[in-house]
Amino acid sequence: MNNIELTLPDNSILEFQPGLPLDYKGPLIRGAAAVSVKTNLADIVLQQLTGDNYFIRLTTGNLFKKLKAKNWIAQYGLYSYFILKNEARKEINTIGKFHLRKDQYICYFTEGSNCNVLFEKKEDFKLIEFFYSPKLLEELTPFFPELKTLLQESPHTILNGKGGWSIPSMKEITNQILDCPYDETTRQFYYDLKVRELLFQLLEVSFKGSTKSYHFTPFEIARIHEARTILEKHIDKKPPSIRSLSKQVAINEFKLKSGFRKYFHAGIFEWLLEQKMQQARQLILNTNKPVKEIASLVGYPRTTNFITAFRRQFGITPGSLRR
Repeated sequence: MNNIELTLPDNSILEFQPGLPLDYKGPLIRGAAAVSVKTNLADIVLQQLTGDNYFIRLTTGNLFKKLKAKNWIAQYGLYSYFILKNEARKEINTIGKFHLRKDQYICYFTEGSNCNVLFEKKEDFKLIEFFYSPKLLEELTPFFPELKTLLQESPHTILNGKGGWSIPSMKEITNQILDCPYDETTRQFYYDLKVRELLFQLLEVSFKGSTKSYHFTPFEIARIHEARTILEKHIDKKPPSIRSLSKQVAINEFKLKSGFRKYFHAGIFEWLLEQKMQQARQLILNTNKPVKEIASLVGYPRTTNFITAFRRQFGITPGSLRR
């Protein structure tokens, strides 16, 4: 992690200190090395776990001034970058510029390069990135022959266009990594499996996504994203019907449903259920709120219905997860 430099607008540099802050209560990658910086301008924690032919890096924090993170990409391979909270603008010399928002990701091949990430002065942020070496990627070339061509001929490539929205299974894998339940004797094996599982998902979406596609105008794309924003405001209440939602965003139901699946990799109510369950999961893990109250906060008046939905989603009851 010594290849990262944090710069303020006046060009002064924030110095990292080894270890986690004593009062740190955020997400953990168990067994990871950590550095942090805490001043009246920024509060940032970096954690990195390095395995055979991969690494996982988690960045969390809060900014009180605009901040630029500069680092040097030293290794050739595949990088994936997920925004878990807030947003960031990133520029890689070999790839170009891109802007990622919450729940979006980008996945790219690159050789060694300079890289800048700009964080605006906003609320707290959280992002996680993964690096996969060519040796690890070669394990999957029998299933994704396109990988072999990319490794040989395309040192600077963004997979799946300009990135996309994380599908529910990708978000679940990142959550499992951050909630690793195993001790040091078994967790490395667990991380090895989860890193490969996520890589498989990324390649599946990039190379074997649905070939059937519909054209959407810029106006329609904007309205589909507006529908997502409307649904986000209904986590704790009954959502509008698809007919009502299509009227609110001024596109027909077919375009709304097909566009939602194309851009967010899930049906409308499948996506909404995922958001409800993920929010409930975080409340169970990070608060002492009763299960009945959490059920209400994610739109379930009946606690029994909530428990059934939660078990169906995660294979465990809310009470068991908390224990």
